[in-house]
Order: sequence, then C-alpha cells, then structure tokens
Amino acid sequence: MKSLAAVGVRQYERAVESLEEYRRVIDTAWRVLLCCGAGVIHKGPATGAVCMVIASDQGMCGQFNESILNHALAQVPKLSAEASKLGFWTFGDKLRGALSDAGYGDEGCFSAPGSLAAIRDQVRDVIQRIELWRSEQGIEYFYVCHNVVSAGGGYRQTCTRLLPLDREWALARAREKWPNRCIPMIGLPEELMFKHLFREYLFVSLFRAFAQSLAGENAARLMAMQAAEKNILELTEGLQAGFRELRQAAITDELLDIISGFEALSEENHAL
Repeated sequence: MKSLAAVGVRQYERAVESLEEYRRVIDTAWRVLLCCGAGVIHKGPATGAVCMVIASDQGMCGQFNESILNHALAQVPKLSAEASKLGFWTFGDKLRGALSDAGYGDEGCFSAPGSLAAIRDQVRDVIQRIELWRSEQGIEYFYVCHNVVSAGGGYRQTCTRLLPLDREWALARAREKWPNRCIPMIGLPEELMFKHLFREYLFVSLFRAFAQSLAGENAARLMAMQAAEKNILELTEGLQAGFRELRQAAITDELLDIISGFEALSEENHAL
C-alpha cells in the first residue's frame, strides 16, 4: 500500500507538470487576445460566490477531508465580503454531513474523481455547471479549495480564485513582455477566440486542482500508513520489552526457587 501511494503521488504530480506546459500555451494566447483589446468577463459587481471544496471519497488518508473543509470555512469571511451570497460545491460525499454540521448548505454535490480519466469527465460536468450558474443566476465569483503536496512531504491547503477574469487579471497578463517584436495575428473573431480560451482556462485550472488534490490524497495516505507502521513498530517493541521482562522475572523466580531448595537441603544434611 505504501508503494502504491508513493507511485500515485508521482503519477499525479507528473500529470500536473505536463499540464503546466499546456497552461503556458493558453496564457500566451490570452496575452495575444488582450493585446488586441478584447474585454474581460467581469462586467460588474456579482451577487453571489461559489466555493468548490475538493475532498476524497476514499479512506486511509487521515485528516485529509477535515483539514480542507476547515480551511474552506476559514475563508468564509473573506469570500462573503466580495459577494452577498456564498454557496458551496463539494467533491466527495463525506463532506456533505460535515458542511451541514457547520451550518452551511451544499448547493452542488459531486463525486470525487479517483483517476485521471475520471478527472476529465468531472471537469466537463463542472464547466457546464459553472456556465449555467453564470448565465442563469448571475454568479461570477468562483473559488476552489483543495489540498496540494507540500515541498517537505505531506500536504497543505490552498484556496484559489477561479473567476472572474477581471481587469486586474487582464492587466497582469498584459504587462508580461512578449518574447519578440512580432505579435501573432488572430485568425478567429475575438468573441469566438475569447469563448474558446475561456473554456480552456477553466479546463486547465480545474484539471490541475483535481490532480493536485489526488496527489495530496496519496501523500496523506502515505503519511497515514507511515504513522500506522511507526505505531505498530513502537507497540511491537513495547510488547517485546514486556515479554522480556516477564520472561526474566519467571527465570529469576525459578532460580530463586532452586537456590532456596538447595539451601534447605544443605541445612538438613548438615543437621544430620
């Protein structure tokens, strides 16, 4: 199990590394589009916000779910200040009850993906849900909270704003220097190009979040098994130490009985 968890961590880390290459291509396309004067998504104040919390449906991962839920709840004051209404989408059935106990409703419950293939299908469903909520409910603020593998081993929590792509976001990319003097021309209408890039941006961001969460889940599972192994070794050493003490005490009692019997026989022989 430890080997499988370690392999799982590396598998999802490699998926994230591969995705970074594609993300850089998307960012470059954004820069070209923004240089042409394309607008941004956020047009005005949003009436609501959605916080997506990615957890796990699997066991043997310690406090993985509890830690990310507590981190998401700690962001509530900040997120509530940006929108009048805050809702939660959870990924993992084990979060629903805990979120309800904390006094918050679950407005969207999804199963937590357990493989790279499942991530792709899940991302497609989430993008459709985001676009539906943006068009029907006017919600522009979307955040995603999930666990990631930490540099020193184990995992840590992070919360990232996914949407809106506002003026601040656009200016940050427009300020990036182009690698040469020639800016590519756009062969599509700006509105169509914007639509395609927007969906690709959502795909890359969500896929990376799910993959990082799965890597963190396997890291948590590895930590839990290492802790369990350490506890077993400590318990085994304690039991062995106790066994040695009992065995030594029994040997000592037997030796004392033999010595006592020998001394008693010696005294009887001397008396005779």
